[in-house]
Amino acid sequence: MFRAAFKAGSVDAVYLRFAASKADEIARMARSMHIQGFNITSPYKEKILPFVDDMDGTARRSGAVNTMVLDKGKLVGFNTDVEGAREALLGHDVAMCRKKAIILGAGGAAKAAALALISQGAFVTLVNRTIERAQNIAGTFSCRAAPVEAIPREMDDADILISCISEGVSLVPRHRLRKGLVVLDANYREETPLVRDAKARECTLIDGREWLLFQGACAFRHFTGLEPPVPVMRSALYDDGGHARKNIALIGFMCTGKSTVSRHLVEKLKMTHIDIDSEVERKNVSSITDIFKDLGEGPFRRMEAEEIDAAACMPGRIISCGGGAVLNTASIDRLKKSAIVVWLNAGVETILQRVGNDLSRPLLNVPDRRSEIEKMLQLREGHYARACDLIINTDEKGPEEIAKRIYDEINTSLER
Repeated sequence: MFRAAFKAGSVDAVYLRFAASKADEIARMARSMHIQGFNITSPYKEKILPFVDDMDGTARRSGAVNTMVLDKGKLVGFNTDVEGAREALLGHDVAMCRKKAIILGAGGAAKAAALALISQGAFVTLVNRTIERAQNIAGTFSCRAAPVEAIPREMDDADILISCISEGVSLVPRHRLRKGLVVLDANYREETPLVRDAKARECTLIDGREWLLFQGACAFRHFTGLEPPVPVMRSALYDDGGHARKNIALIGFMCTGKSTVSRHLVEKLKMTHIDIDSEVERKNVSSITDIFKDLGEGPFRRMEAEEIDAAACMPGRIISCGGGAVLNTASIDRLKKSAIVVWLNAGVETILQRVGNDLSRPLLNVPDRRSEIEKMLQLREGHYARACDLIINTDEKGPEEIAKRIYDEINTSLER
């Protein structure tokens, strides 16, 4: 959605996914990588607050941040979920003033939906399994709270139902849904039981992707200062993506763990591993160091590109690419058509520690390794960003943990 918007507006930017383990990691990486802006998904919308330098009124009132902008070194937080929910409803001509709205859940999304509806004059009731959490929010927002057991009674005169629960279950009895009831399920990744029941009962159903679309459009304004091309973003969002990519490719600077992580992924996914550097060495019966010494970097890059092109044509492969492979954009573009590309990122200190006294890396056979690493990272960072679908920072993480993170991300988000 964002990439399509950037292209339509001729904005020199990329948008990709960063898989974090902790909230402080998000803030640290944003600063170290000079990321201009980013979105935050569950479960970090509230956990990120201690690391925010400033936030707007909507984010402060909601107690959650889903959009961040790095402004002169300060992380500024926004909550575009509120505008997203409001615009998703208004875009379908849903009248909210003096209408009764039931919101299921009490997390960041539920709070955003409540604020959106309250701002339009709706009477909101929050329903949650842990009633105390719903009551706390209701007290802050001056609305009502009710236990799950009260859902059948609450639904009798409800005009709008918004579900903000992540589990694929329906808390609302099917017979309590009726024709004309507006239903919006924030879980847009799959057709939930609530959505199926709402269709069968002829409710007015709003696709959860509309909420995602409009909060993204608002975030686009914060990122760029430009008006979002909403039709372009909607088209990209609803595109099924064509054929699924059958390979996984790992890119990143040397010593970020590509080869080691690949071996762990092979065990998890039962795929075949191809190490591009090893293939070049095998076919030339010569080490990378000797190829650089005898032929130079140019011929090596051509050999590397040939092996990447060959690997991209074979499904079911986990492909480890050399640190400089991303410099050949044509080859990487071909790789991206068949592979989910994961950028294993590491800081300079981590790279230096892992390199140690290894002399088999020709590009680091220089007196000042630190300066050389910093220079190459600066040169390659944009190439890594444009090539990848997913970033994982490998500082202070073992290969098994990194492999599990990749496995989980691929199975739960990237290719669904």
